Amino acid sequence: MKKYLIILILGQLFAESGFPGFNAWTSSSRLAMGGAGQLIKVPVAAYGNPAALSSNRNFSTSFVHYPAGIHSQAVAIVFPKFDGQMTFALKRLSYGVFERLDEDAVSTGNYTSSDTWINAGYSNQLKTFPINYGFTGGLFFSNLDSYLSTLLYLSSGMIWMLKEQQAAVGLSLDNIGFAIQSTTQNKDILPVKISLGITKRLVHLPLTLAIDIVRLLQEKHRVIFIGGIFHLPHDIKFKWGTSTRKFDQNIRQEIWKSILGATGLGLHFNYGATDAGVGTYFYGTGGWITGMDLSVRF
Repeated sequence: MKKYLIILILGQLFAESGFPGFNAWTSSSRLAMGGAGQLIKVPVAAYGNPAALSSNRNFSTSFVHYPAGIHSQAVAIVFPKFDGQMTFALKRLSYGVFERLDEDAVSTGNYTSSDTWINAGYSNQLKTFPINYGFTGGLFFSNLDSYLSTLLYLSSGMIWMLKEQQAAVGLSLDNIGFAIQSTTQNKDILPVKISLGITKRLVHLPLTLAIDIVRLLQEKHRVIFIGGIFHLPHDIKFKWGTSTRKFDQNIRQEIWKSILGATGLGLHFNYGATDAGVGTYFYGTGGWITGMDLSVRF
């Protein structure tokens, strides 16, 4: 029962979409900020502004563990190409093993369910203006027992870099696409969304603040994320974040659930060419999600 509850929560994040994997946690860095910081490049994250640039070529991997045996894994590589930056990523979200029942509720074996997506992206900066632009496209496979849906999708974005203000403003249009193969006669709906993001490095605090506003077009539903990164001594970063999902997830049972609902926390460490991070996210309805990221520059 707990497994079904977690999957229901994932789907309710954007209820019109039959593909919750598009908005799932596949990176501890993203979940530690509660979904905020979409202008910060996280190659293994399920979503983010495609125009974000990384300062180095790197290989990264991540593992995120949900309650009830649900988990995700991701690998990505970033390297310079065509005067810009290329990103290739493979991500998988496994919903676990389920018992198959016939019409008489007699067990006939087990089956699995999962989402897998492969994507490639390109980002660069304009020569004459401090504006980054980028595109990400790929294939999304949603598997339920022997049924398979295959989607082709594309996202695009731009980020205006305000160097004097140590800030950035970005806009992206995500998940435009269509089904190549469908398991039902109904039209598959991709979670098309518009995202506006702002990041600002504060002058009097060692803090980078991030605010993101995401609007799902099919639902006309808006979510506001706010989070930050505290830059601590010894190349340690403390990440935090929350969102207006806190109100949707508030079941008014215990005050600590209401306070911590839809909140993420995490730590990030740097040692030489290696970056490592751990993060956790709390659903107001109950249950913790934990994850770990590892990135190596080369």
